[in-house]
Amino acid sequence: MSEADCLNHLTLWSWILHLLYFEMQLSATGIAYIHGPSSGGACALFVMYCWSLAVNPNMEFDLAPPGRSPAVVYVRAFWMHFIPVWFHFTDIAKHEASLRQVYQQKAPSMFLKFWCMVGGYLAMGLTWEQFANLVTGGAGGAATYNVTTVSPETFANVSKMLAISACLLVYFISIKPKLID
Repeated sequence: MSEADCLNHLTLWSWILHLLYFEMQLSATGIAYIHGPSSGGACALFVMYCWSLAVNPNMEFDLAPPGRSPAVVYVRAFWMHFIPVWFHFTDIAKHEASLRQVYQQKAPSMFLKFWCMVGGYLAMGLTWEQFANLVTGGAGGAATYNVTTVSPETFANVSKMLAISACLLVYFISIKPKLID
């Protein structure tokens, strides 16, 4: 069992979103409101994870319980951060027709487009950030991930820029052309 305070980790919050999406029927009402943020969020989390490793290459070992095998640490990190990206792209490839039907049940509103593009994952990420600030005394994710090579503000701002960029990329290369247009 991990000794890390896992509620402070955006990865856990993202996995809850992914599990919610993957446990729903593709025909469920409102699934597009979960699919977009989960799909974009998978890529956003992956690029933010890479950024976190760039500013703290020992992050996984800082968070792992003492004595955990490096192989287990690396396999867990890969599973938690890359697998959701792969699952979502596989899901779109296998279920494109069903997802297209869901997105086009009625003309997609501007709100749905924005929500799927960046709004949903950004809302969850900002909620997580406030929670992380609350439990770390205002240091947020920089404290959670033991980042000391850049300021907490730089860490947060670069993370947000990367997350928004990843969500936009997923929306414009995958969701919009395959499911909405």
